Amino acid sequence: MLAESTEMLAKSTEMRKQSSILRKQYAFLLAESTEIRKQSDILRKHLAILLS
Repeated sequence: MLAESTEMLAKSTEMRKQSSILRKQYAFLLAESTEIRKQSDILRKHLAILLS
């Protein structure tokens, strides 16, 4: 019983660690995506100016 409890605790700790890593990766990718969208908008505006 103690071994099972210890194993479950270890799995829970690992899952929390993985969850934390995934949250950080998601935040980073969201920021990157936002930056790419901004740059894309700027490029579109420049292109529109060049073509007019």
